[in-house]
Amino acid sequence: MQEKEMLELSKDINNYIRDFDHCYDNAETLKDLGKEIDDLREQINRLEKTDTNDFHLERLKEIHDMKAILYNELLKLHDHNIIILWQETSKILKTMSKVSDKDLRNNYPDLDIQIFRELQANIKGKNKSLKPSFKVRLKYKINQLFNWRRCKK
Repeated sequence: MQEKEMLELSKDINNYIRDFDHCYDNAETLKDLGKEIDDLREQINRLEKTDTNDFHLERLKEIHDMKAILYNELLKLHDHNIIILWQETSKILKTMSKVSDKDLRNNYPDLDIQIFRELQANIKGKNKSLKPSFKVRLKYKINQLFNWRRCKK
């Protein structure tokens, strides 16, 4: 493997790690936002039963609706990011599979081959767990094509 390809692989792995961290953070945000929405829904239900101030109740419903819209948009973005992360892992695995142990020993003697292969196995496991269904991938590709056509006009 040439130096240029190895640098590209290193850059791709760093991007993967960064993007994986972002996806994890987004998942945590979605979890927290979902809990807030559930709490608001419970509070609204409780207030509706007690027949309290309509203004306060309407304000809570507005906040609930805004947070629900935000949650749905973040969920769409998260799903999009998962597909991109899956594509990144596929690209990394394709590049890593081209690298032989002999090539690593000869060209990168400081690199621990066992750690490199463990990283490869870890990324392969993540790739399998991230792989979206065919239907989701097809929707993603169709949306990409429509967006691409809009940009060209």
